[in-house]
Amino acid sequence: MFEKQTILLATHNTNKTKEYRELLNGYPYEIIDLNDIDFHLPIDEKYDTYHENARVKVEAVAKVYNGIIVGDDSGFEIAALDYQPGVHSARFLSHLSYPEKNDYIIKELEKHQDRSCAFVCALACFYDEKIWITVNRCFGEVAKKREEGHGFGFDPIFVPLGYTQPFSVLDPAIKNKISHRALAVQALIHYLENLP
Repeated sequence: MFEKQTILLATHNTNKTKEYRELLNGYPYEIIDLNDIDFHLPIDEKYDTYHENARVKVEAVAKVYNGIIVGDDSGFEIAALDYQPGVHSARFLSHLSYPEKNDYIIKELEKHQDRSCAFVCALACFYDEKIWITVNRCFGEVAKKREEGHGFGFDPIFVPLGYTQPFSVLDPAIKNKISHRALAVQALIHYLENLP
């Protein structure tokens, strides 16, 4: 039996950590996050691109942690809203709850025929003084109504192409194959398995 390698996720978001554990289930990796190493230094995600924000996370954590560090920056892009909220998704309408944000988006799209959108995930991996980055998208449409379930964030209004249900009620096994983060993790596994 191979010993599991530890991957440190550069996040305090327990939902994200749970999702990574599900995505890497069956692979020889143990997932911990910043809560586990008591890391509370500020990380300034000041950039306008996903890949730069992902990179700055792993570089900040690499100053205090030696091992495999993975950080991601993700966003929700809606074509009819000039691809907003995009890279600023986490700060979008920050005074509102996610159900309220989702309802706001649905209301805004009543004025538009185009409901196309995408979830984006840039994933950076820092290991052995090298940084590797992948950027992946999952395309879909904004639902006409919010459906709460087992997802989080914008999942209740994102219907992936080829499906009729949003991520929040879609079988998690399907989401864990086709989502933006799933695609990024598949690329990460390929990268880690081929390290010299």
